[in-house]
Amino acid sequence: MSLITSMIRRPLDPGYAEAAKRRRRAGLPQATPTRTVLVVVMALLIGFMFAVSAKALRPKPSVAAQARAELIERIETLQSGAAQSEAQIRALTKEVRGYEEMALAQSGAPDLTTQIEQYALQAGLTPLAGPGLTLTLDDATSAGTDAQAGTRPSGGFDSGRVAAGDLQIVVNGLWGAGAEAISINGQRLTSTAAIRFAGQAVIVDFRPLSRPYVITALGDPEQMQRVFGPSFAGVYLDQLTRQYGIRAAFAASKALTVPGDSSMHVEFAKPIPSDVPSARPPTTGSGS
Repeated sequence: MSLITSMIRRPLDPGYAEAAKRRRRAGLPQATPTRTVLVVVMALLIGFMFAVSAKALRPKPSVAAQARAELIERIETLQSGAAQSEAQIRALTKEVRGYEEMALAQSGAPDLTTQIEQYALQAGLTPLAGPGLTLTLDDATSAGTDAQAGTRPSGGFDSGRVAAGDLQIVVNGLWGAGAEAISINGQRLTSTAAIRFAGQAVIVDFRPLSRPYVITALGDPEQMQRVFGPSFAGVYLDQLTRQYGIRAAFAASKALTVPGDSSMHVEFAKPIPSDVPSARPPTTGSGS
């Protein structure tokens, strides 16, 4: 109770009271609540000025960065539109094939459905499924750093990056190992498809791909691995992993799929009607 009574009678700490007496003896003005409020306002004002200055000094996005962001947005928009167009093409192609089969059945002509399907299969228009291998290629973990400085003869890429030439060699090796159908990141490789590079980007059939690069090859997985390993492509891939740190991983599967190539179409070649005689002149004998 004595402590509570003391606090009620003398709410001001003795030290503060003694400091106030010294100020009065020295002729200094007594501290007032107004002075305290003024100090707080000044502190807030100074803090606000520091915040405004820091925001003004913050580096603004450069013109190049803004242009890059706009370009990325346009590319993503175009890629999305291309994907929708490809889905529509696949749906329309399926519908056209249905009409072709119906017209052939109603015409009374010999059934060419099997022959058409065989040609579509050979041209890469038909999606395929079956056993096979997946080979995932990815850049080295230190790609682009000093540890991977320098370039390789495969297109001038950084030594730790997967180049278009690397994919070409590996894919050709898989074809030679017995692959029956191959796709890279869902892009079917046919006789008209090509693996190229534009700057530092890898392009397959005029479509840019992003890492990692997943190569799907249909065929006998055991035979492909057995033939691919000692081949030139297998030795080349082993050198990429050992010398440059490029990551590669094989995986066998009993159920893989590769899509059909929706971009395949004929522009100039036309079938020759059976009732039109050949334009080649007849051959003549050499006898008398």
